[in-house]
Amino acid sequence: MIAFLIPYAIAQLFYGGVSDRFGRRPTLLWGLAIYTVASFVCASSTSMTMLIFARIAQGVGAAGSMVMVRSIVRDLYDRKQSARALAIISTVMVFAPATAPAIGGYLHTQFGWQASFISLGLMGASLFTYCALRMAETNVVQGADLLGNIRALARGYRVLIGERTFVAYSLNIGFLASGMFAWFAGVPVVLIDNYGVAPDRFGYLMLTGTLGAFFGYASAIWLTGKIGVNRMIVLGTFIALLGASLYLALPLAGVLTPLAAIAPMSLFGIGLAIAFPSVMAAAVSVRPDYAGTAASINGLVQYGTAALATLLVGALSSTTHLPLAWVIFGTQSLAMIAAWVGWRGRPAE
Repeated sequence: MIAFLIPYAIAQLFYGGVSDRFGRRPTLLWGLAIYTVASFVCASSTSMTMLIFARIAQGVGAAGSMVMVRSIVRDLYDRKQSARALAIISTVMVFAPATAPAIGGYLHTQFGWQASFISLGLMGASLFTYCALRMAETNVVQGADLLGNIRALARGYRVLIGERTFVAYSLNIGFLASGMFAWFAGVPVVLIDNYGVAPDRFGYLMLTGTLGAFFGYASAIWLTGKIGVNRMIVLGTFIALLGASLYLALPLAGVLTPLAAIAPMSLFGIGLAIAFPSVMAAAVSVRPDYAGTAASINGLVQYGTAALATLLVGALSSTTHLPLAWVIFGTQSLAMIAAWVGWRGRPAE
């Protein structure tokens, strides 16, 4: 997972700035091509070293799609409409981590470990073909001068990092996401190794833990238009903190069961889903002329903090989910601070 996640985070830093200057369409196609080839190389790996390097390349390629989704949405819509559009997209995207354990487990059992990578490669090839044939360029502000483009790319990073509100939004994104990634990384070990959950039941239990996210994203689609992006960020982050607090309170009270390790994450998921589309839209709207660069920095912060949280969870071995709960609670406390800083520097709605 780390072999994929770290390059996935770092590569996002470059895709957005490149797409701001050279276009979204070619940037997306290059990312999809890398991802597709790397997926098939993973499936044909003959050693662990080969598999790790292929996973690194897969992460680099996958990063392009994540950055381009956020950038293209901002090209097409204003701040509030972007939040609603991202909520719709996220409702679909949440199926991936929710269903991956069950689907991956089935493919592995029925066809071998290579089947998952072959499936990913076929999906990548299908997306590449569709985008190559049907996708139009959405970034009309591009330059033809190579040296000028490189200078503008560097200027975009400098300008955004100097924006306090943008930094707050990016950190909010990172800390919210790191709580969920920490849970994904830590809860399988706790449930299977320590709480006696059978591996074939684990994937279905994970689905119940992510139900809150489905509800939250569905709510965000219509709620954003009623209370606005700024309030959605604070509200969602606060609900996520409540879920994290409950997740910590149960093991502190001696409740050490599979249900206690899963159920509170539904409340956390509601909060994350309410806040996430709005804070992503807010971040790329601070300077719309650098939307791609903003999406890149958001991606780096999001998956960089997620990788750190995942490593921390791995280092805190335990027979219960209490250390995992502390990590999730800590990340959401920091997310709430970032949300408050962003609120103070918010634009009018």
